[in-house]
Amino acid sequence: MAASTIYVPSAERSQEHRWLISIALMLAMLMVLLDMTVVSVALPYMMAALSATPDRITWVLTAYLAATAVCIPLTGHLAARFGRRRLFLIGVSGFVLASGLCGASQTLAEMVFLRTLQGGFGALMIVLAQSTMVDLFPGKERGRAMAIWGMVLMVGPAMGPVLGGYITQHMGWRWLFYINLPVGIVSLLLGAATLKESKRQDLSTDWLGLLLMAIGVGSLQIVLSRGNEDYWFNSKFIVALSILAVFGIIIFLVRGWMISDNIINLHLFRDRSFATAALITGVFGLGLFGTTAMQPLMLEGLLNYMPETTGWVMFPRGIASAVSMIIVGRLINRYQPRLFVLAGVLLTAVSTLIMTRYSLYISPAWIIYPGIIRGIGMGMIFVPLTVIAFDTLPPAVSAEASGIFNLVRTLGNSIGIAIDSTILTNETQVNWNQLGGHINAFGAALPSWQQASGLPPQDPRTWALLGRTLFSQAEMIAFLDVYQWITILFFCLLPLALLIPRRIPPAS
Repeated sequence: MAASTIYVPSAERSQEHRWLISIALMLAMLMVLLDMTVVSVALPYMMAALSATPDRITWVLTAYLAATAVCIPLTGHLAARFGRRRLFLIGVSGFVLASGLCGASQTLAEMVFLRTLQGGFGALMIVLAQSTMVDLFPGKERGRAMAIWGMVLMVGPAMGPVLGGYITQHMGWRWLFYINLPVGIVSLLLGAATLKESKRQDLSTDWLGLLLMAIGVGSLQIVLSRGNEDYWFNSKFIVALSILAVFGIIIFLVRGWMISDNIINLHLFRDRSFATAALITGVFGLGLFGTTAMQPLMLEGLLNYMPETTGWVMFPRGIASAVSMIIVGRLINRYQPRLFVLAGVLLTAVSTLIMTRYSLYISPAWIIYPGIIRGIGMGMIFVPLTVIAFDTLPPAVSAEASGIFNLVRTLGNSIGIAIDSTILTNETQVNWNQLGGHINAFGAALPSWQQASGLPPQDPRTWALLGRTLFSQAEMIAFLDVYQWITILFFCLLPLALLIPRRIPPAS
């Protein structure tokens, strides 16, 4: 069943309602990205309602991330087969329905199943948002479109824990899911009214490639999500999934490179611009989203910030990132993208270097101004990379390319967060042992501390307070260790930026 081609650049249809279409796409994408992290702060409350143990409730997060990782690269194939408009409406409808049912869940099994559906439907919207924006804004306008897409990409995961804390505190955890219903309905109605259907292709499905990719990528995402909690390779479950991930991904990549009708077109990596942009995005994600995930933990867990306060001190970073993306989006056709990327990586590295000087006694200014520097750097990186990724690819493969690009980004984020969480856990214990070894009754420090605390040595509260103080210091040093390795990673990323090919600015 053929339909009119979607968003032909030379036709008036490409300009018709494109800002309404953009709003529909960005609302849908924002829902999905928020739900990746918004639930994390509500897990303790969900445990009681769903009769779950601490080690099992985390599957609420893991199921969502695993389904998203598996379905993101499939979106290009599904869009070609069923049409972008139809697939977008299915994705939004499925996500909204699953969200409502998540809010009404009564058991952990129901919640995990519905979160898996949420992640699967949500993955479609992330890819379709980017690929459709690429087609809606061709030529010189693409930088502006990618700035809009990048702003939503940055704001969603960053604001998730803060928004989740506020809603959970004032409305209850079930509203974390119910809040998606009005947003999703607006996106659905706008999309149904403005999106034009794309031309469908009669494609055969590579079922073996689909199975290999689902096993490999799904297993890897679960390993990254649960590895630190299950003590990595001390767990037989993690070992088994790691073996599945390694063999599944290797066989999938080798087989996919040798055949032309693989479920994912791996030959897109033959395009130097796309391959370089995807590589840098994945490596940059190792550090960037680890920092985003660690900062709320530090602010609320160590510095005793309320969720609202955390949101306010992190808010300037989002503003700086948005302004930076808008400016870069306008300048991207005047200067070479590698210059923006180099400057952005350098600024991000400097901001994280400042964070290695943190202590338990820093003022909010120490959170705000490095965040502004990092936000400017983020905007200078993501817009050029997303523009470069699609610069030399034909429009017909934009959905497939977006799926692969976002999969690399997602896996980079997950690997980075897994590494950061492991460093934080291990270094906290190491620092606890080292600091505790210096505490003894014969030194001058302990009596001085006891005197300052105002509690006598015989009071049990003295030792409880000492234990809490020791743990806080140990964990603070562990956060600094995390920021230190991220700083090194960003500086090592500078040579990769030189691989970005020179870009010929579009004529239209």
